[in-house]
Amino acid sequence: MNDRLGRLESAIIGIFAGIACPLLTFVAFWWTAAMVHMYVFSIPVGVIIAAALSGLVVGCLLDVAFLRRWIDGFYSANVWVMTVVYLALCVVAVAFFMGLPVGTFSLGIVACAYIGRREHHRQVDGERVASALRKSALLAASTTAAAALPIGIFALNEPDVLRLLEGHFGLAGTSLHGSVGLMLIGLLCFLLFAMQYWCSRAAGYVAFRIGGSNAQ
Repeated sequence: MNDRLGRLESAIIGIFAGIACPLLTFVAFWWTAAMVHMYVFSIPVGVIIAAALSGLVVGCLLDVAFLRRWIDGFYSANVWVMTVVYLALCVVAVAFFMGLPVGTFSLGIVACAYIGRREHHRQVDGERVASALRKSALLAASTTAAAALPIGIFALNEPDVLRLLEGHFGLAGTSLHGSVGLMLIGLLCFLLFAMQYWCSRAAGYVAFRIGGSNAQ
């Protein structure tokens, strides 16, 4: 890989890790304080806000202390740790996009691109990268579909969603409350699964081949 591509890739990794860490700590502190408020004992809203901002500060401090180390070890990091980070970001994405699969779909593509680049730097052969990308694409597709399914079922109770489905599929709103609605949501989630799997694998192969590869 040439120096220019190496600098660009390091910059992209730095931006991703530099944003992800404060975002996750911000959300973790915020949601923890909110859950204490809702399920343990009542605390002032100001304390919840302070907790969230404290999480943001902690994340920024972690960036200052470890960002260079994270960039250098990005492709040698423990796969299980990276999987946990990916799933945590998916939870945040579901919340921030109000249930729409835009966030989880994008993260699935990024996750497979990461696997593709990881295998590129490890200089593995085509068969091994194909296996790694199948597994990562399956995880991405399963995560996106699993997040969308309960949200889709819950959305069947929303009048605006029912009107949208009626307009696109010509079904009566009353029928969507029963098995027809469940089957429709299941079908849409299956299509989402297939799209996520295909797009994620494709992104992984593109990432693997950037800068040349050992793919057969």
